[in-house]
Amino acid sequence: MDDPVKRQMAAFAAARVATPVHLEPAKVTAILAVFDGTDQDPTVDALAAALATRTGASVRAWRGDQPDPANLILHAAAGCELLVVPSPFRHDYRAEGHESLSTTVDLLLSRSHAAVCVARAPLPDAVACVSRPFVTLAIGRHHKVEATALALALARGGGDLALLSVVDPHLPVRNEELLGRALDPGDLSPEILQGLASARAAALTAELQRRANEWRIKPSVQFAVGDPVELALEANARRGGLLVVGRDRDPRSEAAQQAHRLVLASDLPVLLV
Repeated sequence: MDDPVKRQMAAFAAARVATPVHLEPAKVTAILAVFDGTDQDPTVDALAAALATRTGASVRAWRGDQPDPANLILHAAAGCELLVVPSPFRHDYRAEGHESLSTTVDLLLSRSHAAVCVARAPLPDAVACVSRPFVTLAIGRHHKVEATALALALARGGGDLALLSVVDPHLPVRNEELLGRALDPGDLSPEILQGLASARAAALTAELQRRANEWRIKPSVQFAVGDPVELALEANARRGGLLVVGRDRDPRSEAAQQAHRLVLASDLPVLLV
């Protein structure tokens, strides 16, 4: 198969083969809200209350300003499926030149068994934000089912759940839907890249649409080619929803670095699953 067009069509056909998934809303019974005595506390409180409203979970509070509190928070979070943590607001990053989410948040992201929701800025309507989760499948894509299941728990019962599937043309295409193959985006046309983005979301989209009435959700999906972080921020700015991404616990990984960029640049909360 030496014809470049035939090679592209073969790659596209392989990408369209997606393993069916079975989705159920993630179970959230307990949430730990972390308060550090700063101006982020009201945002953490509102966000934790909104997450509890949408999931039916109870909320525990951890308060402290001790140095290096990560171990204490992890101990307090035993039995919780979700943490809500403060991180300097976006304007604080700009003013102080921060490139870290904070030592505590960085440690929690690498060590917590529970999902971590990072508060970014005051929310005019936290419940509305949480009920409109926006799942960015390209970041932490190997955790995309878990991320979608938690987003489903938040949207279930009348919310809007949106998926964004992106292929970055500057990175090698490696994905489970490609049947173990790795492709150079430079060898593929924009149409094929768009097809790969569609394939990444195919199984999840089909399951959400099939059971939308059962879960009382309004699902939608977008496909794009470009930088996953920039596209997610741009698309979600119009929706004002909770950003949901998969979490890679290795801070050196591509997915972890993309998630880090997303949190730093977002004014809306980010939930890392």
